[in-house]
Amino acid sequence: MAIMAMATVRKIINYRSTSIMALLPCFAISSTVIAGEWQFVPNFALEEIYTDNVERSAIETKSSLVSQAKFGLNFDYQSHVASLSVSAENNNLLFSHDSDNNNNYLTLDSRGQYYLWVGGPELVASANVGNINRNSANNGLSDLLSGDTIQAENHLVGLRYNTGSNTFSIESSVIYHINRYEDGIGEYDGISAMFNSSSGSNTRFAFWRVSSSFSTRNQDFSGDTRTGEQYRIDAILGIKIPVNWSAYVRFYDEDFSGDSINQSQKTTASWGPGFRWLVSPHLMVDLTYNYVVDDTVSDDYFKTAIEWEPSARTSLIAEYSRRFFGESYNLDLKHKTKRLTNSISYDESLDVFSRNNYQQRDLGLFWCPSGIPLEDITGCYIESEQPDNTNYTLISLSPLELIEGNEFSLNKSFSWASKLQLTRTSFAINTSASRREGLESRIINDAISASLTIERKISGRSTLKLQTKYDNRIFDKNNPEGSRQKDYYRTISATYTKDLASSLSAHFTIQHINRDSNIERFTYDEVRAIINVTKEF
Repeated sequence: MAIMAMATVRKIINYRSTSIMALLPCFAISSTVIAGEWQFVPNFALEEIYTDNVERSAIETKSSLVSQAKFGLNFDYQSHVASLSVSAENNNLLFSHDSDNNNNYLTLDSRGQYYLWVGGPELVASANVGNINRNSANNGLSDLLSGDTIQAENHLVGLRYNTGSNTFSIESSVIYHINRYEDGIGEYDGISAMFNSSSGSNTRFAFWRVSSSFSTRNQDFSGDTRTGEQYRIDAILGIKIPVNWSAYVRFYDEDFSGDSINQSQKTTASWGPGFRWLVSPHLMVDLTYNYVVDDTVSDDYFKTAIEWEPSARTSLIAEYSRRFFGESYNLDLKHKTKRLTNSISYDESLDVFSRNNYQQRDLGLFWCPSGIPLEDITGCYIESEQPDNTNYTLISLSPLELIEGNEFSLNKSFSWASKLQLTRTSFAINTSASRREGLESRIINDAISASLTIERKISGRSTLKLQTKYDNRIFDKNNPEGSRQKDYYRTISATYTKDLASSLSAHFTIQHINRDSNIERFTYDEVRAIINVTKEF
């Protein structure tokens, strides 16, 4: 088994040397620091999966027995100035229905940090390799069994410095990012930086708060270099007045720009007087009147904010303001009791060069075999060449293709997570909703997700988990002439886990997946039965 573990290590290193290179500084540094605690745990897993619709077809279903052999390792190192964690796995898949689908895949999650001195700046680095959905419009639940995935690599290295006292606090970082994808869509190199600072409770007369960020992304697209830059700053400076009142001046500005990308949105700075009311030691209310520098972009507006922290277990931050796109909101609520945990958040952000851009491509009318996957039309005939075989159906092919983005997008995301932990049973509810709107094209894509997970500890060595999940995705929602594709995914699964020994466990899973789409050939049902045995060494 040690020989297999070493072979896995060599394969991982050779498979993607760039992933390991991103962490070499952490490896080199950790070897020079004083000794710390480390742990090296290789593991091996065998998994058998039976699926009654491996290609997730609407009509002609194919069953398959998929065998997976997983070789993995987990490494962890900790000292008072450095840490390094590496989790890697090589997964080999064998398909009974078609050996041409046999393949192996790498998963890598590694990160490290090193303090230049105790309490000082720290070097950070991470490397991640995995497989993601190639095109969510074709299938939002694509995985290694159903195919249509691509390899994604995300690396970063940078410097981070956080410090604080009763007088002031500082959070800052400068990070260099590298994103690579197998199909080349959405790749970029870039730098992101942030600086946040605020006064502490010991400041007697003046106070301040600064929140700022900057990012630049570079992309080589068809031989042309495209760039996207954005920055944002929100700062206040004020004086404390007796009787729990404070007066301050706020300055806000944001901008985004790019070379060789569509960008005609105007932004503007604003400033204005405000006051802060300390209602109680745990409740603070801010109100600011903001004068807009360029009144063609926006009218003058009020900004309000509430910060409430009645206990160490409960906190609330809620804000209302205006930005170049209109009204803007922010929400962050956390509440925790002995058995119940709640977390609610809402955020708005800009993005560029992401894998969220789709274009409808009209291929025309084709005679295709019944149940053919959309991405495979090699067995189809054009409308004028009707075959004699009655198993062919005339269909219009106009798929949504994933394309390179040529604009900034506004992303709005909401999430709500609740968990109730009883003595032997836990209930978890997770909901999320997101909207992406292209600032130039005005194309809107919506996504809604909700899941319920019930986990019961049957005995000291076995657990049962039941999960149901619902996903709804709408593409090009507000365009009557667009695809307006609507997909509904429903997943129900039951998993029984049994610890056979201290380092040996088995998992038994039954799963049912249903996809319902307004595009008929996308609708399918699939049932999977999974047996997994994992051994750690």
